[in-house]
Amino acid sequence: MEIRIFDEEALQAAAQKAFPDAYVEITQGDLYLNGKEAGRYRAPWLNQEFYVSTEYAYIDQIENGNRIRSKLHIPCVLVKQDPYEVIYDARSCFYAAYQSDGGIMFTKYVELAPQLGKDMELIEALTPVSQCSI
Repeated sequence: MEIRIFDEEALQAAAQKAFPDAYVEITQGDLYLNGKEAGRYRAPWLNQEFYVSTEYAYIDQIENGNRIRSKLHIPCVLVKQDPYEVIYDARSCFYAAYQSDGGIMFTKYVELAPQLGKDMELIEALTPVSQCSI
């Protein structure tokens, strides 16, 4: 399993193949790792080190020449019956995309974090810093 950014057309084609009778909306989700302590991590499913703070995953990037830390976004699809369907609880129809055996695969987003959390190696524990000085 490898988390990566996919070409939107390839992701759309794979999603239509996986969910042939549904309307598929391509989107992205933040990687939420419930129960993981703050720190710097390494995992085989991502090709760079990442950080966990407030149970969300973050990566370092260079944007406009500035080093920033931003949330790790993963490609996702929202599976609907039609484009105008209103979703009140997306746990059953929100899927994360990943690469496996050379193809694009999907798993329910709520099942993703436990799968990914098994392979994470803590490199350095970090203490969250409060933004508040009260």
